[in-house]
Amino acid sequence: KEIDQFEEVKERFKPFRTKIIKGPIPDTLPQADMEKVAFLSIDMNSERPEVAALEYFWPKLVSGAVIVLDDYGYPGCINQKLAHDKFAASKGVMVLSMPTCQGLIIKP
Repeated sequence: KEIDQFEEVKERFKPFRTKIIKGPIPDTLPQADMEKVAFLSIDMNSERPEVAALEYFWPKLVSGAVIVLDDYGYPGCINQKLAHDKFAASKGVMVLSMPTCQGLIIKP
């Protein structure tokens, strides 16, 4: 029997006030219709959808919101690092490189 991964994910996250959206980013971002975001974890393994998500959510992030960039410091992910740095510079913030190879942005 084939497992429907989307339905499995929805079921696992059901107790946690989450909205699971199926589809490619950036196409599905408008379905994420929240007004305020305090925590954003980015882990898509590709700079294009990651930057699209950052651009989409930036105006929705409250002051003090935390963004975790999962692959920021990994040597094999230099394109993501460069894209994240460019995004951060455009917003007047910096990415803190963490010992876990993740990046951290705190919105002013």
